[in-house]
Amino acid sequence: MSGKRKAGPNTVDAELILDTAAVLIERDGVAGFSMRGLAERLGVAVTSIYWHVGGRDKLFDSLVDRLLGEMANLPMDGTGPLERIASLARTQRRLLIERQHLLALAHERDRTPTLFLPVQQRLAAQLAELGISGTDAALALRAVEVHVISSAVMQFSAVRGPAHQEEDPSLWTAEWPDQELVEALQSPTDYDAVFEYGLDALLVSLRGQRIVKAGRSSST
Repeated sequence: MSGKRKAGPNTVDAELILDTAAVLIERDGVAGFSMRGLAERLGVAVTSIYWHVGGRDKLFDSLVDRLLGEMANLPMDGTGPLERIASLARTQRRLLIERQHLLALAHERDRTPTLFLPVQQRLAAQLAELGISGTDAALALRAVEVHVISSAVMQFSAVRGPAHQEEDPSLWTAEWPDQELVEALQSPTDYDAVFEYGLDALLVSLRGQRIVKAGRSSST
């Protein structure tokens, strides 16, 4: 996203205004955002912003609409359904981390179901290619989405939230049999590695379901 360059009255447009507003919101949060601050960042009068995109609520609606478009067009690579599911999970998680405050705006406007629908439908299509449908597909889809969303929220909280100790090794007694574990818990959490570990476990489960489905089909 842009938002670092200033624009004169003759060069500002709706796209630049939205880009800059998104940068400010992700940096300062929704509560810290103001139309006056946006105008100062752009180097224009507040009236110029109103002329191009409307007031604060209209600007927020436009930002949510753009986020919906981003979520609907996330890249998904891979030669098979499992690879594509993993790719989509990674790109969705990345977007959720980068757009946390805009996601809050979407939630406030009751757009969350619409926001996640395109990803859910693409996941469902890949699950269908694996032969997974019905209640099994619903459970698998929700498992992937819960993993993606919770991972993004935890990483966002760790990076932007107040400093706190995630684990306290002193709570583990010296008699605990795995002292290597206790020592490892003293290092900062690698949220990317944790996400990949959980994603791999989900993919193993889906791969197993695919094998079972294929075996049932061949025996009939």
